Amino acid sequence: MVNKNYRMARVVGRKDERILTRLANEFELLAAQLNSPVPTMEIDKFTQSCHLVSPLIRHLGVAMKFADIEYSAKVSGVVRAGKSVNTLEDLLDRDIQKNTIKHFSSSSRMLIKVKRSLEMLKIIFEKIMASSENTLMDPVNTAYKQTAAGALQNLPTKSLFFKRLKVDEALAFVQMQKTVTVLDPLIHYIDNLFHSRESVQELLHLL
Repeated sequence: MVNKNYRMARVVGRKDERILTRLANEFELLAAQLNSPVPTMEIDKFTQSCHLVSPLIRHLGVAMKFADIEYSAKVSGVVRAGKSVNTLEDLLDRDIQKNTIKHFSSSSRMLIKVKRSLEMLKIIFEKIMASSENTLMDPVNTAYKQTAAGALQNLPTKSLFFKRLKVDEALAFVQMQKTVTVLDPLIHYIDNLFHSRESVQELLHLL
């Protein structure tokens, strides 16, 4: 009963957390798992954290609707892989063994695309914190390149974005910097998974 009450209290508490704070905390826990001589990453924990990026994207408005749909689909693809394997390492090794690495819908391809979305998020946060302007166009354009260029005119202002997130600029910057810091080892870890396996190295450059 004690454990059940604890879990219920934790769920209620997490629902009340601001999305930026929860995002930073979840990715910090992921990064902490990599502080090991032989790091590993469980798929369910990885995708649970990645799912938190989606509501953040939605707060950017209709301009990023397609990006949110595409990102969510890729995370779901990695989730499906987790039904038959436990870790990201297993995911890659299974694709290698089955010779499905280059398949359009392979789990490895999905993982790379999720990783690139995390890189995009990291760049957006870095640009937002570095800019004194109230526009989000430059941070998102820098990160998203030409893919959503036509929709950028509909992006909210920086202040409106923070208002939607129910956070002031100072706290937003603290959580963004925290997220940027902990995303670095996670992105590096995923890159190494591919670089350490000769048969999947080329995927990092093909996609």
